[in-house]
Amino acid sequence: MNSRNLNPSAQTEDWEGNNIALACPECGKVFIVSEQIHRGERKCPVCGKSKGMIKGGRKSGGKASIVWPL
Repeated sequence: MNSRNLNPSAQTEDWEGNNIALACPECGKVFIVSEQIHRGERKCPVCGKSKGMIKGGRKSGGKASIVWPL
């Protein structure tokens, strides 16, 4: 599995509170992951190959990342 931490300064990623928006590295679909709504994990709704994860808020030292197959 490949993984990387979220970069909220990147053009294809955003992090506000305990919610992130990111583009799937496999199919390009932009999707949202919420710690509250999705319990911190959500697979890409189009291809299901990648998974975004969030724990805590950006300003409070939280962590956000995405994983996808090799």
